[in-house]
Amino acid sequence: MAKDRGYKVLLPVEIVNGRVTGPLYGYHHPETGVFNVTSCGELSPLETGRPCARLGTLSDASSVAAGEGEGLIGRYIDNKPVFTCSGQDCELHYYALVQDVFSRNHGILETSALLHARAVISGCGSVGSQVALDLARSGVGNFFLIDNDQLAYHNLCRHQCGISDVGRLKVDAVRDRILEINRNAKVRVAPTIIERIAKDVWEAWLDHDTVIVGCADNREADVYANRLSQLYMAPFVSIGLWERAFAGELFWSIPGETPCYYCAFGAKTNNLSFRPSQNRRVYTTEEDLGKLTFEPGIAVDIGFVTNIGIKIALDLLGRGRRPMRLLDDIKQFTLVCNTTNVQVAGDLQEIFDHALQVTRSIDVEKHEECPHCRVAGKGREA
Repeated sequence: MAKDRGYKVLLPVEIVNGRVTGPLYGYHHPETGVFNVTSCGELSPLETGRPCARLGTLSDASSVAAGEGEGLIGRYIDNKPVFTCSGQDCELHYYALVQDVFSRNHGILETSALLHARAVISGCGSVGSQVALDLARSGVGNFFLIDNDQLAYHNLCRHQCGISDVGRLKVDAVRDRILEINRNAKVRVAPTIIERIAKDVWEAWLDHDTVIVGCADNREADVYANRLSQLYMAPFVSIGLWERAFAGELFWSIPGETPCYYCAFGAKTNNLSFRPSQNRRVYTTEEDLGKLTFEPGIAVDIGFVTNIGIKIALDLLGRGRRPMRLLDDIKQFTLVCNTTNVQVAGDLQEIFDHALQVTRSIDVEKHEECPHCRVAGKGREA
């Protein structure tokens, strides 16, 4: 195939600007003849996703003879790289990571600001993995991933990672997928729960340019994340699924401006929310699990709720810099319905008028004695 089409080399412009020489690493696709070069000189520590291969060598013209070596052969001639492979000249295309990867976002998202923005993702399961990858595709450049679980086969029907990641920590698997989208992203991982992260870590990560996204499978983790949000004045989004993911709920807050998550759900029972509070890896009890005819929560239902939460997170990161897509129209608490089929949703389907419904947002009242709102902005004092 390559002989018919010729060879094509995709080369980072940073390599040329620095006149870097040495081994070339990246990915070769024989069916198209494309050499996708990702690094030169040494394998970048960021190349932690799908394993890179050594593709060839880039050298000064004076240090290598034409045709010498195997694979992709490159040499600088008049300060420009020239490549051959198997005696054939290669077509050369430069790319700049930020410009090319996020070019289609220009005018829609503030790419330069998002590259410096930070996202803390509590829980890297089906919800958290989707949040992380879509924020990465949108241009967010800094991630803190928190989850103490490993990826298992039964996760694959809902998770963003695949078979090659089974048995790995979810935070490591999701980190690698982020770096496959943006190899310059900075990703910190913590294979634990959010309640066990030390204070000095939060002081380095949390401020008004950080969004905390609660994606754990229990409400208690989000209550804790909300307190961090208030302490360090970082906006907060909670994405929670109900039984079998037939519906979900979204909550967002801006410390100092809106009621917080504890105001809505802290020590009270809210009859509009049926999100489970137990720390479990399923959305039901073990007794009920045996009665289900399918795995609780299919990917498309989880994704429908999660996508709206991601749009809220992007609005919170872009506030003051671009028009809001959702926050001008929705209040803080929103219910999302995937189906009103009684066989899936049970009696709770009566809450919704029709399937695929996003409710009119529900008012949340600020409680004057809220212990979380009371500590807003005191993160470094607490």
